[in-house]
Amino acid sequence: MTGSLAISPGNITAGVSALTYAPTIAVDASQGNHFRVTLGGAAALGNPVSGTDGQKVTFEVIQDATGGRTLSYGTAYAFGSSIPQPVLTTTALKRDFLGFCFNAASGLWYFVALCQNF
Repeated sequence: MTGSLAISPGNITAGVSALTYAPTIAVDASQGNHFRVTLGGAAALGNPVSGTDGQKVTFEVIQDATGGRTLSYGTAYAFGSSIPQPVLTTTALKRDFLGFCFNAASGLWYFVALCQNF
């Protein structure tokens, strides 16, 4: 195979970055590509800071033992008609995975993937 693969620092990382539950969940995109949070109540996913153009992130959102928690989204998240803003699985201890891709020119994180009810 010829050629090379150029990877920009900061847009691909291994491991899971834990997010802290809060009414507005802070996200620093420079800390990883896979973010995990357990909801302890209704929350908003804050606009990520320090994103890299083309960066893809996955949010693993887990219901606590009570369940029924809801999630809203900051203004930097964009949803389309084919996969609109999701309604989370609300069953206790279940998780959903939300995938986003960052476009630096628009400043938006486009919603591109959804897997639910694990």
